[in-house]
Amino acid sequence: MSEIGNCIDSSLPVAREYKRRWQSHPAHGGEGFTDLTIRIHRCCSWLGRAQHVAGESGDSALDDQLVFLWIAFNALYGRWDPESNHPARDIQSVRDFIRDVTALDQGAGRNLLGGLLEDERPLVERIFDNAYLDHYFWRGLEDGKGEDEETWRNMPRKGRHYLDAGQTERALDRLLLYRVYQLRCQLLHGGATHGGRLNRGSIADCGRFLHLFLDRSLEILLHPGGAEAFRETLGPICYPPVRPGPGDVPRPDDS
Repeated sequence: MSEIGNCIDSSLPVAREYKRRWQSHPAHGGEGFTDLTIRIHRCCSWLGRAQHVAGESGDSALDDQLVFLWIAFNALYGRWDPESNHPARDIQSVRDFIRDVTALDQGAGRNLLGGLLEDERPLVERIFDNAYLDHYFWRGLEDGKGEDEETWRNMPRKGRHYLDAGQTERALDRLLLYRVYQLRCQLLHGGATHGGRLNRGSIADCGRFLHLFLDRSLEILLHPGGAEAFRETLGPICYPPVRPGPGDVPRPDDS
């Protein structure tokens, strides 16, 4: 059973530290890096809020911490789909982000994400073992009773296989999309009670893992060469800042 604590790991840097490091990065202010600057600014604003809530309200605000952490993550992975002229689907955007950040991490020879899975193995295994975080569980798919290859009964075994085999990208995909995202959807779509007694351990575990993953992702981005690689893969941001001049946007009372 997980010991319930904050989603926020107080040993990690505060949000403004990541922002300070980006402002001193050689790419900051360079041509073509405006969107990345906005991503980091938005991400840090929500991460800072999650850290503030954790410090102010502690484990009585676990739901809030997890939601703010996911919004911070969304600021990094979200992208605009020019074909549909609409934000790209979350699942594909998250999957692309995991692929790109893992490749960049391994290409630099640092393996921060693989190290995260090793260092936090007990936490990761708890998340894999938690059937209530598995969307297959809620769809009622058991072994041999559905078309999907993966079912809620065999996901813990598969999760351990990915970890043992060093399949970092696959393990992160299953953790973030098949577990943390499931819980995020429950909260945002009203499928859980705020402060509900039954899911405290689940939220604490998922939130803590998400915070750790965010920290490693920002570390990879801020490493030499990281910003340039992310600029090429992330694409345009959603809803860029717009500063209209006088009369550019009709007022509600305009006829």
